[in-house]
Amino acid sequence: MKYLYKRILIILCAAVPHLATAQSLLNKTVSIDAKSKPVGEVLKTIGKQGGFYFSYNSELIQDDSLVSLSVKNKTVKQVLGILFDKNFEYTETPTHIIIQPSAAMYWYAAGYVKDVVTGEGIPNASVYEKTQFVSTLTNELGYFRLRLKDRNKPAVISVSKSWYIDTAITIQAGAKQEVKVAITPKSFELDSFVVTQKTGVEGNWLSRMFLSSKQRMQGVNLGKFFADKPYQTSLLPGLGTHGRMSGQAVNKFSFNVLGGYAGGVNGFEMAGIFNINKTDVRGVQLAGIFNMAGGRVSGLQVAGVYNHVMKVSEGWQFAGIANLVNDELAGVQIGGAYNHVSGGIEGVQIGGFGNYSKGVIAGVQISGAANYADSTLQGTQITGMGNIATQKLEGVQIAGAFNYAHDTVAGSQVAGFANIAGDEISGTQVSAMFNYAKHVKGVQVGIINIADTSSGVSVGLVNFIVKGYHKVVVSSNEITNLQVAGKLGNRNLYTILAFGVNAGNQRAFTGGYGVGRQFNISKRISLNPELTAHQLYLGDVNYFNGFFRLDVGVHYKINRYISAYAAPAYTICYKDQITTPSGYRNDLPYSGIYSNTHRNFWSSWVGWSFGISIF
Repeated sequence: MKYLYKRILIILCAAVPHLATAQSLLNKTVSIDAKSKPVGEVLKTIGKQGGFYFSYNSELIQDDSLVSLSVKNKTVKQVLGILFDKNFEYTETPTHIIIQPSAAMYWYAAGYVKDVVTGEGIPNASVYEKTQFVSTLTNELGYFRLRLKDRNKPAVISVSKSWYIDTAITIQAGAKQEVKVAITPKSFELDSFVVTQKTGVEGNWLSRMFLSSKQRMQGVNLGKFFADKPYQTSLLPGLGTHGRMSGQAVNKFSFNVLGGYAGGVNGFEMAGIFNINKTDVRGVQLAGIFNMAGGRVSGLQVAGVYNHVMKVSEGWQFAGIANLVNDELAGVQIGGAYNHVSGGIEGVQIGGFGNYSKGVIAGVQISGAANYADSTLQGTQITGMGNIATQKLEGVQIAGAFNYAHDTVAGSQVAGFANIAGDEISGTQVSAMFNYAKHVKGVQVGIINIADTSSGVSVGLVNFIVKGYHKVVVSSNEITNLQVAGKLGNRNLYTILAFGVNAGNQRAFTGGYGVGRQFNISKRISLNPELTAHQLYLGDVNYFNGFFRLDVGVHYKINRYISAYAAPAYTICYKDQITTPSGYRNDLPYSGIYSNTHRNFWSSWVGWSFGISIF
């Protein structure tokens, strides 16, 4: 980066050869009379008189520094010499004078880094000066050459290498000198494997595409050294204000034209393509493609494609495609396609396609297709297709197609097609088609409800409890002399599906559905009130005939499998068929006890039924 301006100059000079005949900007004459003026203002005045602009690093020249200067008809070069002495050198372009540090300001420390045990040179060791924030890596022989500023102060040179103890030496400032630094290997311990080249952002496949091998090695070597910096500007990782040390800088403000690599952010960061941070991000992080943080994120992450947090996320994540958190989420994830949390959730996941959480969910998952909770769900899952909770459900699952909870359900499952609970349900299952639970202590509502055991309530067309109430009843009543009914559920609530026929010259056919409950009076006697609705066919499909019926049966248990019953019954009938074809019953409404004929084809009466119940 320090030689970038020189490269630009070479390109411009090659493209514009006629400039050789033009007057040098440094040789133009100017007159300045300034008393206690900011140096930035003085440079603007010089540039305005000469018809050009100055370009310089604001870290080297402080714009607000006050200077006094009075010159007449002096060249620009002479005026700059008065202002800055010999600390800078100047390069011209057609429209700019670029101010750069003079080579005389720098000095070099060089030498070898060797293993104190073997005496061999150590390659890829980081050699750096913390105060000046400069660094380099040793070559394959362990040799290094580090450029330093300020010839008047000694420098403390630090050496870091993974699996070695950090070492520092002090060298006197001055001319180029060669030193030897011997570093000691660490004792072999299990936690030595914690920091390797495959951990953190340096080991991530995506960041490896944008970080050079030297940058990744430096990040591993200097894993515990970070410095707070006010800002960073960069074109790409390594091409910016902090150079090779960008991965160790925690910036308050970071602007990365294409992409940036930093130790962390404690304020605001923005990039045209990507941001990569080794540690925590506190504040706001914006990127056109992706953001990656090796530590925690407390704030806001917005990326056009992807956000990745390797530890806890305590803020908001917005991504065009996906968000990934390796630890817990205590905030909000909104992804165009997918959100992934390897820990628990105490917030909200909203994904266009799916959401995944490995830990406990005490928040909300909302997706277009699927939600997956690989632990206890204490919150809510809402999706267009299916929800899965591999452990206990203490919250709510709502799905357009299905819900699955592998363990106990103490909350609610609502689905357009099916709900499945692998263990006990003490809450509610509601579906348009099918519900299953190993044991029901709560409520099931669906067309088909199945359970192994049940002490709760199942409401549906078919309620099958494996260890529940299963009866086949053969009976007779005042409408049909033969009726066969199946009864499924448990004693709290069972469903009834019945078909009847009145044989002989007074034919009638019935089909009905209803519910009942059994109250045990004694070991052998029970009372079973049943409410059913029936369709009545009397030889002509063009008429609507039907009746509602309340039977209160007294059952006597003959043995384990057979019981007999008799019941009074109250019937309310609607029959708009005045006459019936030959061979069909024409004596309805029934003229029994308390028989009444009402308006608009309605009638009622008290009737009877008796029969045998099997199983």
